Amino acid sequence: MRPPMIALVAALSLAACQKPAPVPPPPPAVTPLTDAEQNAAREALLAHEGDCAAPAPFDRNSRRLLVEAPQAFVVSPAGFPGPVVIGGATGATVFRKTGGGWAGYMIDPISQVQAVRYGPAGLYLITKVTREGGGPLGIALLPTGGGALVCVGLSSPEELNAPAEHPEFVSLSISRAGKGSLVAKAEWEDRAPLWFRYDTTDGGATWTGARTIAGPEGTDLTAPDQTKVPAPLAREIAGA
Repeated sequence: MRPPMIALVAALSLAACQKPAPVPPPPPAVTPLTDAEQNAAREALLAHEGDCAAPAPFDRNSRRLLVEAPQAFVVSPAGFPGPVVIGGATGATVFRKTGGGWAGYMIDPISQVQAVRYGPAGLYLITKVTREGGGPLGIALLPTGGGALVCVGLSSPEELNAPAEHPEFVSLSISRAGKGSLVAKAEWEDRAPLWFRYDTTDGGATWTGARTIAGPEGTDLTAPDQTKVPAPLAREIAGA
């Protein structure tokens, strides 16, 4: 049955009068930090003192410096609650989302995150001192259940000439029972490399000193994919 002509004309007129939904304006461009602002933020980060388990009182410029740096990245392994942002620029830092927004943590102001691994207990961030000629390794654990960040410094092996020589991270292996090891290696151009192992029995909360081993051991935990921090996420963290 054909619709009445008056109804059809009214429908066409109504459609012609309807305006398309307005397109939301793009977010305003972010003004880059000035050199003076960057320098002040770096100085504040280097001067940071406090327990790594407690959220750090980063100001807005410090947050921006960390998450906008080219070295910053996001990891979001399956099974872990929410994305985690590893800061760049200055210090070994990490951001995770909590009920009150994004909380930032300073693991060590003179280190950088060298590797990330995901295991049964949570996300492991392997750090290394990078200032003043370099230094020993460290490891921080972000528990899957949302508990406090756990940070442990690993002493350099006695076989090495500290403070000039320190090993590099190779692999991390930890079972569901919490037993495992971190393998590190020191190498030189003119002699054979030395391999070392640190052991844990509590999922990485505490570690033994280094002992010499013959070569690589264990199966490395999963290294989650790393992606650049999206601009909207960087703005969200900076404004938290």
